[in-house]
Amino acid sequence: MINFSVGVILPSAGFSERFGVPVPKQYYEVLGKPLFLYALEEFNRMQWVKKIILVVDNPEHVQGLLEESHANREKVSVVQGEHTRHRSIRAGVQALQRNESNLKVVIVHDAARPLVPSELVEELVVAAEAHGVAGAIRPLVSTVLQTNSDGFLDHSLDRSKHVSSETPQAFQFDILTSAYNKCSDEELDTGTECLQLALTHTGVQARLIEGPPDLWKVTHKKDIYAAVGCLRERTNQVCIMSSEENETVKLLTETLESKVSMVKSVVTSMDTTRLTSGETFNTVVFFHLHEIDQDNQLLDFEAMLDVDHQGLIIHVIEHTSADGMQSMSVYDLHRSGRNMAKHYEKLQKGVVVIHCLTPGEDRRLADLVSSLILSDASTFSGQTLFL
Repeated sequence: MINFSVGVILPSAGFSERFGVPVPKQYYEVLGKPLFLYALEEFNRMQWVKKIILVVDNPEHVQGLLEESHANREKVSVVQGEHTRHRSIRAGVQALQRNESNLKVVIVHDAARPLVPSELVEELVVAAEAHGVAGAIRPLVSTVLQTNSDGFLDHSLDRSKHVSSETPQAFQFDILTSAYNKCSDEELDTGTECLQLALTHTGVQARLIEGPPDLWKVTHKKDIYAAVGCLRERTNQVCIMSSEENETVKLLTETLESKVSMVKSVVTSMDTTRLTSGETFNTVVFFHLHEIDQDNQLLDFEAMLDVDHQGLIIHVIEHTSADGMQSMSVYDLHRSGRNMAKHYEKLQKGVVVIHCLTPGEDRRLADLVSSLILSDASTFSGQTLFL
C-alpha cells in the first residue's frame, strides 16, 4: 500500500530523428490523440500520484493539446525541456523541487512508452521507498556484440548475464535530486541511464524488477502499428446489450474475448441490475428489433460510457424482412446516423447503425461488428450500413 506522495517526470522533448516523419513521435496521433497523452492519463488515474511534470520541447503547443483533450490537468505541469534526455529530466527534477518538496518517491517514465502497467508501477514505487531506487527490466531479445575500432567483431556478450533497462523507474526524491546536482556536463550531454546516474553519485544500487512485454518504446514508425494494436486491446471495454439471447451475440462475445480488455453481454429483459454496477465501457453494442428501442434502460446508458477512451456506439437493427423499410429513404437513414454521431462526439464516441435485412447471417454480422470495434472509431462514425 502506498501512503506517501509520489511525483512523476515524463520526458517528452525529443526530436525523434529515428521516427522517420516530420512530426516528433510524442505528438503523433494514435487512435485520435497524441502519443504522449496515453502515459500521462495512466499516471493521472493513480490516486497516490500528486504531481506530474511533463517536460516538452514546446510548452505552448502542449498546453493547447491538453486543453483540447479530456485529460485531468489539475496534477499536471508543463515545463520546457532541453536538448538531451538527462538535461530534460533535470529540468523536471528542478520543477518538483520548486513546488513539491514533500514528495517521497519520483517516477521517471518516457512519454513515448504509452503502456503503463499499474501493478508494476506500484511495485517499483514500494521498492524505491524501501531500497532507494528501483527500475524495470526485460530480458534481452538479441545477443549484444562488442565491435573493435575497425567495425569488426571483437566479442559477444553472454545474453543471460545482461538485461534491457526500461522505464518506469522510481527513486527516492532526495536520491534523484542529489544525483542530478552532482553529475557532470558530459553526463548530462551523453548519458541516458538514470539508474546508473544514481549509482555513480549516491552509491545506491537499484532494485531491478522484471516487467511485462508492454514496456517497449515507440522509436520507429513501425512501432506505431504495435502501439495501436496493444492500446486497442487494453482500452477496449465492450458491453453488448440485447433484449434476448441470440446466436450473433454469442459469436460476437466469443470473437472479442481474446481481442479486447473486457466484454460483457447483458440481456436487458432479465439482467438490468448489471447496468448499475458502476462499470464503464468505451464501446456499447445494442441489438434492436425493427427500430432503435427507446426503452428507458437504453436512454440512460450514457452513464456507462468511459469518456477517457475513444469508442463506438453500435446500433444493430434486425429486420425480419425488408418490407418495413420501404417507406424509409437511405438519405433519411444516413442523416439520422450522422445526427447521432454528432451528439456523441463530446463523449469521444462514434456511432454506427447497422440494418440487418438478411436472416441467418449471424457469423457475418458478428464479424462486421467485431471489425468495427477493432477499427479506428472515427473512421466509420456516422455511417449507416446494410447487411
